[in-house]
Amino acid sequence: MIVNRLDPFLNTINRYLGPLKGQSLFLIFIPMFKPFSIKKNRPFLILLAVMTIIRVFYSIYLNLLDDEAYYWEWGQYLDLSYLDHPPMIAWIGRLFTSIIGNTELGVRMGPLLLTTAFLILAYRFTLVLYGDYRIAFHSALLLSVIPVFSVGSFMLLPDAPLSLFWLLSIGIFHRILSTRQSGLWLVLGLVWGLGMLSKYNMILLPVGVGLFLLSSSEHRFWLARLPTWLGLTVGIVVFSPVILWNIQNDWPSFSYHLMERNKGIGLSPEPLQLFLAGQFLYLSPLVFIAGLVVLVELGRLAFKKKDHTALFLFTMSAPYILAWSLASALSPTGKPHWPALGYTTVFMALPWFWERQWKGQRWQLKLLGPLPVTALAVLTTAVLYVQSVYPLIPLKPKIDMTNELYGWPEAGKRIQEEYDRMSRKNKTVVFTRRLLMTAQVGFYTPGHIPAYSISDINEQYDIWGRGSLTHLPKGADGIYVADSRFTPDELDRYPFERMEALPPLAVKRAGKVVREFYLFRFYNFQGE
Repeated sequence: MIVNRLDPFLNTINRYLGPLKGQSLFLIFIPMFKPFSIKKNRPFLILLAVMTIIRVFYSIYLNLLDDEAYYWEWGQYLDLSYLDHPPMIAWIGRLFTSIIGNTELGVRMGPLLLTTAFLILAYRFTLVLYGDYRIAFHSALLLSVIPVFSVGSFMLLPDAPLSLFWLLSIGIFHRILSTRQSGLWLVLGLVWGLGMLSKYNMILLPVGVGLFLLSSSEHRFWLARLPTWLGLTVGIVVFSPVILWNIQNDWPSFSYHLMERNKGIGLSPEPLQLFLAGQFLYLSPLVFIAGLVVLVELGRLAFKKKDHTALFLFTMSAPYILAWSLASALSPTGKPHWPALGYTTVFMALPWFWERQWKGQRWQLKLLGPLPVTALAVLTTAVLYVQSVYPLIPLKPKIDMTNELYGWPEAGKRIQEEYDRMSRKNKTVVFTRRLLMTAQVGFYTPGHIPAYSISDINEQYDIWGRGSLTHLPKGADGIYVADSRFTPDELDRYPFERMEALPPLAVKRAGKVVREFYLFRFYNFQGE
């Protein structure tokens, strides 16, 4: 009945946007609106249900990561943009916490929904490309169990909206190629602009689109058509709030990303080693190797065999992977997950190679078959999931990153108690030397205390006026917060009359202390 009532609406949409193999843009994005075979789609529906249940459980059970708390705090100060990233993640966080509340689930509800939509879209788009339910399911399975796509899938990170808008853009571009409907360039520009509002990595989409059009004689004519460039203009207009914010604030985002965080960029062993180690962990070893092999194979099929689908998938992945791999390997502040999104179309193609190309091949390719690749990815992800709940692997506390998910509710309560006691007598502030700890103070103190981050680097708190103690009135008191991940500073550097240490707060997991919080009272600010 619901499908029948939607028919007039969907027909209207199709009239303007045109069919893509009989499916509207909305039916690619939300396939449940279209009648489908439960039997053929049952494996995917089961996978979707299982992954959703797992993600909801972890969303409720685990405390926020430092980065999540940071983006949550952005949502408390809505703006056109921010120093580190565009504003989309702040808008999403604010929307859902306004509805659900400032809880872990409220913070993560937006990413949960975006990740679910991403998986549905990946499944449907793979089905459009290959017309094979088995290949589509294997693609969705890979994108569910590969660590970087799975473990962070429920967290409030800019990659959640970026991933959805990236894949949706690719789907719209494929539709343009299939239908030659020029109006869809405007839709593509809109979605690209939304991706740019999510994370600057989206800048690589026009590069991939341009590379495809230059390489395809059949579609090269689009480079000389006005709608193509109008679509690009629409995307820039959608992105314009970020440009306006940077103009108003003397271009801090571009200065930060292009200069400040890349001081010392160059080829050196440590960033390169961290990048390679990160690929083996974030993607899992066999997935990483299989992804590179598939990327090479797609290039060979595209340029030697003139395979149209291979060319499309190659150009939608290679520029992104290459650019962000170089940035990650060369920059001293590079992150291993930067190239991951570029592998999306590669992992949509990998099951096709399993089914059509690699059967009966030499033993080296059998090592990259569905069972070993998927099994190792599942094992890697399962270990990370289990470790976040129970420290199964006895790592040193500073090495085990899952320890960051524990302790802040207790620390926030202790900080609030001290703040309430001290602020009754005198104006009091809370301050830290790490911006991400500052955000955790803001989230986990019952009163959501707006703390100061007084690090020596340029950061968002400087824009908010909480990046130093210089704004404090003379005579104010303070509470300094540190933890065992970093050595507390030389505390006599802070211009207060006197200081006293409080007993450390120990955080235990499985009966062992894995983290300690340190609080210090400071009295009578002397001024800078």
